[in-house]
Amino acid sequence: MTEQLAPYIDLHTHHVRSTPDTVELLSCYLSEVDTLPSHDSLYYSVGLHPWQAEELREESLPLLRKALQLPRVIALGEAGLDKATKYTTLAEQLPILRAQILLSEELELPIILHLVRAQDELLRLRRELQPKQPWIIHGFRGGLNQARQLLRAGLYLSFGKHFRPESLREAHAAGQAFLETDDAPELSIQAVYQAASEALALDEFTLREQLYTSAKHLFPPSLS
Repeated sequence: MTEQLAPYIDLHTHHVRSTPDTVELLSCYLSEVDTLPSHDSLYYSVGLHPWQAEELREESLPLLRKALQLPRVIALGEAGLDKATKYTTLAEQLPILRAQILLSEELELPIILHLVRAQDELLRLRRELQPKQPWIIHGFRGGLNQARQLLRAGLYLSFGKHFRPESLREAHAAGQAFLETDDAPELSIQAVYQAASEALALDEFTLREQLYTSAKHLFPPSLS
C-alpha cells in the first residue's frame, strides 16, 4: 500500500487556487469576510492590516473579534507594522497591533505578521506582552542576522518567492519555517517548495512532511 503524501501548506495567500494536495490559508480583510469562498482545504486568517487605513481603527476591533470566530478561521492576520507605507503611520499602527495581539491571546489564535523596517518595535512589544500564541512573520526576505534575532525571540518565518537561502536554512534547522505564495497570482506553492527544497538540499517529499507536521502543531485541532 502506497503511503499518502503530506499536503503542501500555503501558509499565507491572497488567491484561492483549490490546488489538489494543498492546504491554503487565505488572508482576508474585514471587508471580505462576508464573501469568503469555501472548499475543504481552505482556511482563513483575518486581521487589520497597516495598509488598510479605513479598517485600521479602534472601531474595527469588535468586528474583527466577531470575524475571528467564524468557521475555519484559524489565525489572526495579517496584522503588523510598516514604516514604509504611505497609508498609515507607525503611531497609528502600534496601538491597533497591540490590541490584535491581545485578541489573539484571548481567542488562542496564532498571529500572522506583516513587518517592514519595524523589527525593534515588534520585538519590544513581544517582550512587553509575553504572548503565548505563535507569531509568524510572513514573506520574510531578511538576511541571516535578522532571521536569527527573530528566531531567537521565538517567531516563525514564512518564505515566499523571494527569500535568502541562508535565512531559510536557519529557520528550517530551528523548526520555525513555513512557505507561502502571498499576493503573487502566477506563483504556485509547488514552485516555492521546489525552490526551498533546492536551497535546503532536501527532497520535496520530506519537506512536505516536515512543514505539514509543523502546521498541525501550530493550528490544532483544525489540521490534526
